[in-house]
Amino acid sequence: MEPRDTDIRSYVQGHLQFDAVIGDQEKALFAERLEKSFSVLPHTILELFLLDERRITIKITQDTGFPLGMHTTPQGDAGARSYDIVMLREHQNWSEDCFIGGFLRELGHVVCQKPPESEWPTARGDRARFKEHLEDAADTAVWRWGLRHYSMAYLQATFPPHWVERIVERVSEMMLEGGDWC
Repeated sequence: MEPRDTDIRSYVQGHLQFDAVIGDQEKALFAERLEKSFSVLPHTILELFLLDERRITIKITQDTGFPLGMHTTPQGDAGARSYDIVMLREHQNWSEDCFIGGFLRELGHVVCQKPPESEWPTARGDRARFKEHLEDAADTAVWRWGLRHYSMAYLQATFPPHWVERIVERVSEMMLEGGDWC
């Protein structure tokens, strides 16, 4: 096993929590997919996590009874922020590419330092546009890492086609603009 693979495995084991009663086989599947997700990241992005410049906890919780995507929740002040990435037990049933694409999007939120909702605009329309911008920035991060195919697998599996087209248009615009898109 390569040293990088060992570092990734150790990182995942140290940052993965199971809130639900989950069997060993399910735990192994989650760990394997998370390790693969980290292994496809560019070196500079992976280092943000391995060196704890971006602190995360990955929580696997019990199914809620209705379908939800993965979700990232920021904790703490801007200088010492950490992130909880919450997944449901049902996410193990997603195809591997869809799972990786969804998780990479959540890592995009972390890399872009998604603020807590208390720091979002308060007006309803502004709040919705800000949330949409955060999602687009996370998708743009994944595309900039050269992992667009994982992003598309996730988007096509979880959104209606007309939404996917809109997301792709907005992300393409952000890619062309360059600069600080987070």
